[in-house]
Amino acid sequence: MDDRVTQALKYIPPSFKQGKRLVKFLASHPSPCTVEVNQHCAIGNISDVARRVNPYIYSAGLYISCRRPAEPIPNRFAEPSQMYEWSLHQIDREAAA
Repeated sequence: MDDRVTQALKYIPPSFKQGKRLVKFLASHPSPCTVEVNQHCAIGNISDVARRVNPYIYSAGLYISCRRPAEPIPNRFAEPSQMYEWSLHQIDREAAA
């Protein structure tokens, strides 16, 4: 695991297990869709967990975001779903300054 991720996990309170699972999963799985994150991390509301964990991991230069895929992911009825792609990003502090 990347040193930055290891450091970020130290900033997350021990009781915030969903946040830790989310960071670990995204660190090793680039751009998974919502259902993959849900299944592997046992998180129902991923955006809520990401929103709450971001302030902790920001101290380590990381943040979580999501985006709509270029092609919508169809649901089981072949309709466009509300699935997003999730990512863990490194903050370029020099570019932000």
